[in-house]
Amino acid sequence: MRLRVLRSEPAGSSTDSTPGPASPLPPWRRWLRLPRWRDVRAALSRNTGLKLVSLLLAFFLWFSINVSERDAEGTLELPLRVRQPAGYVVTNAPTKPITVTVRGPRTILDGVEERRIHVALDLATAAPGEIRTELSGDMIRPPLPRRLKVVRIEPGRVKVRLERLVRRALPVRPELAGMPPLGYTAEASVTPGEVDVSGPATKVEELKEIKTEPVELRGAPEPISRAVLLSWAGDFLTFTPDRVTVAVTFRPTSMSRKFDHVEVAVRNVGEGLRAKLVPSRIDLTVQGPQSLLSNYALEAGSVYIDAAGLEPGSYRVMPKIELAQSIEVTRREPEVQTLELTAKGGR
Repeated sequence: MRLRVLRSEPAGSSTDSTPGPASPLPPWRRWLRLPRWRDVRAALSRNTGLKLVSLLLAFFLWFSINVSERDAEGTLELPLRVRQPAGYVVTNAPTKPITVTVRGPRTILDGVEERRIHVALDLATAAPGEIRTELSGDMIRPPLPRRLKVVRIEPGRVKVRLERLVRRALPVRPELAGMPPLGYTAEASVTPGEVDVSGPATKVEELKEIKTEPVELRGAPEPISRAVLLSWAGDFLTFTPDRVTVAVTFRPTSMSRKFDHVEVAVRNVGEGLRAKLVPSRIDLTVQGPQSLLSNYALEAGSVYIDAAGLEPGSYRVMPKIELAQSIEVTRREPEVQTLELTAKGGR
């Protein structure tokens, strides 16, 4: 006799059991459940423009926090301004700007207005002489924002010289440019003849006089009166007053000229007499204005002996010379000549 095999069936699988409502899932299973692709696609297809704007805003927020606020380095070119005590002057302050390298957030670094900042060197209590000073970030005025740190300063040290200011009266010498008209000499005078010079003691003590700006000499020899500035004499020097009046006058230039072997004529020889002059020629040296004498020529008979009223005989005579009014004789060789008057036909 064969026995039937008995198999167990799961509860609920019985055909005659009545189905009931599904039991709800626990919350933790709902949180861990992965969304189906169909649900994801449906969510992305709704409000697309709003989602893109939100994405862009999120990107800019990330950029501003993670990139813009990241520390960066920048370089500032700042001038050096020296505060000096009253009665003193700095004669060799650096002319090149001070290079300051700073580090900090880029947004703050980009907001620094370089043209309004400088490096201040205070010498109010310093003694005269050569001064060497180390530069630091504390000297920057106005101070940089707190989040900016000074990394380095180049040059790190400056050297200046502090000198005492002095005042001294010096004569003024007029300066002329160009050549005066031919045959004339220019003579210049200046009013006032002295000016007060202020500046560093070492430079003022080296000066002997102050020159004017050049006055150009041109054209006809007419007098000139002109207000001119004083010429530059060095850095940090000032003049009181800073301009003077220069008056220029022209006078004829005098020159000497020699005439060799000038023939001496004999005038007014008496009737029946014959004249013989020994020597018959002389050398003359004359002096007069260059404009006249440079091309001057002696006329024939302008050097002569006047024999009027002389009787036969031998005479020691000095020739007369007819020259222009402004020309005079300075030398003659020989000084005296011999004039012999004899009757015609006699020995």
